[in-house]
Amino acid sequence: MDIKKIDGNLTLLGVDYIGDEGIDKSVIEYIKENEPYKVGIALCETRFETLEGNGDWKERPLLPTYKEGKIGPLIYQTFVDSINENLRRFKNIEPEVHVARLVPFMDRLDTDVEFVDRDITLTLGRAYQNMSVIEKVKMIKYLKTTMLSFSGKKKSDSVDEIKYHDDLVEGVLGKLEKFAPSVVRKARKERTEYMAKKLYDFSKKGKVIAVIPKSRIYDVFKEVNRLKMEERFKGENRGVKHLEKIGKKVYSKVIRYASSIILIVLAIYLFIFSDVLNIWRAWLYWFIAVGGMSALGSALAKGHPLSIIISFILAPFMSLTLHGPGWISGYVELKVRNPTMSDVKNLTASKNASEFLSNNIIKVFLVGTFSNIFTWVGLFIVLPLLIRFVG
Repeated sequence: MDIKKIDGNLTLLGVDYIGDEGIDKSVIEYIKENEPYKVGIALCETRFETLEGNGDWKERPLLPTYKEGKIGPLIYQTFVDSINENLRRFKNIEPEVHVARLVPFMDRLDTDVEFVDRDITLTLGRAYQNMSVIEKVKMIKYLKTTMLSFSGKKKSDSVDEIKYHDDLVEGVLGKLEKFAPSVVRKARKERTEYMAKKLYDFSKKGKVIAVIPKSRIYDVFKEVNRLKMEERFKGENRGVKHLEKIGKKVYSKVIRYASSIILIVLAIYLFIFSDVLNIWRAWLYWFIAVGGMSALGSALAKGHPLSIIISFILAPFMSLTLHGPGWISGYVELKVRNPTMSDVKNLTASKNASEFLSNNIIKVFLVGTFSNIFTWVGLFIVLPLLIRFVG
């Protein structure tokens, strides 16, 4: 156990989060002797639920998750569970379990426990957002390879290096650093800032002891002191809200808005300056080209007939809005197939392309994606005709 006192109200205890030797008794004794009002642990709710064996989410239908826009976090949660399963099954390591056991210990001491690490789904989500296209492809490959162990049938070598770290999150970031070093540097900085800010704010109200990975002690110590200096000179420091959001890049917003605006302007121009026959002819071409191509995309993805019909009807209208019709057809496909997280387990255990493509989750993804792509193909087909009408 490493000890680093920042001031009278905040002490950092460094331990190994990956090792399976259990929490050193000296950690418990130190907490007992110093009687803090709060103990901070470098875990997040997602990892704690996984460690507690709360597996209800694995059989949860994906439809509510899709509505809430939480498919990404759910995939990352599955990824974390896969790492734990891989280390447990093939390396005989129970990562972070011994740290999670501090929670019931603190309950007996009537001491509050606070998870001070940022949710790992946010850390991974923000990292993915900041990656280039090539880096994203490599990250997806890493996620897929690791999740192969989720089924218990395949061994993934992608987590081998994690056992050499004292922190699961750092182990994952270490793997990502090989192909996205600048992204990982930013993720580490954000994670340190988040942890330090939470601990510093708690320490203003009383004595706090933080049990964090040994490798994080120096960075957190330095960041807390920086926050104290910033507050001294500026009177306040920034919170953590900006670190809890996953936004969209500017260029993606520009493309999304610009394409819709151009099409709407063309439609208005036709309405004002063209005769009624041209307007109806343009609308007919639009409906057939855009709706037909969108439906073709759903059909090629082997979507349900209802998804194909919805694609055909809605695509001409939704192509004028800021939302792709694929999201609606994907939603219909999701409601018809009603996949659960057990489909994720089957997906990661796929032995060939046929099994992979027949999975309910992949079906939903393909229907939504193909419908969107072919909608844009239809737009490019009909656009020259509309320009001719304008001329």
